[in-house]
Amino acid sequence: KGFKIPLLDARRMEVYSQIFNEKNEMIRAVYADIIDSYSFSEFLNAEKVYFFGDGAEKCKEIINQDNAIFIGNKFPSANEMSVLSYEKYLKNEFEDVAYFEPFYLKEFLGAIPKK
Repeated sequence: KGFKIPLLDARRMEVYSQIFNEKNEMIRAVYADIIDSYSFSEFLNAEKVYFFGDGAEKCKEIINQDNAIFIGNKFPSANEMSVLSYEKYLKNEFEDVAYFEPFYLKEFLGAIPKK
């Protein structure tokens, strides 16, 4: 029982996260979080929170609450999308790739390489 929060490292002290309840229902969409000691406190104050992904290790050093559980070597994977993909297939829910636009949380800020 508790919340599940996959964390993808977004460099510096930022992670991309999404929050799910114990029924694997999304309760907060993907968001770019800047990590501090109060991050996810509303969830940590309520129940156990399971953090995993490549951003969990840096959060482990900052989030020091009893309800915070950090799971190592568990990363979000496309392998785990097969059930969701199959459900969409059964409902004939397909993306029109000619008009599909990827979802980016932030604008890309590229740097000009120095020679």
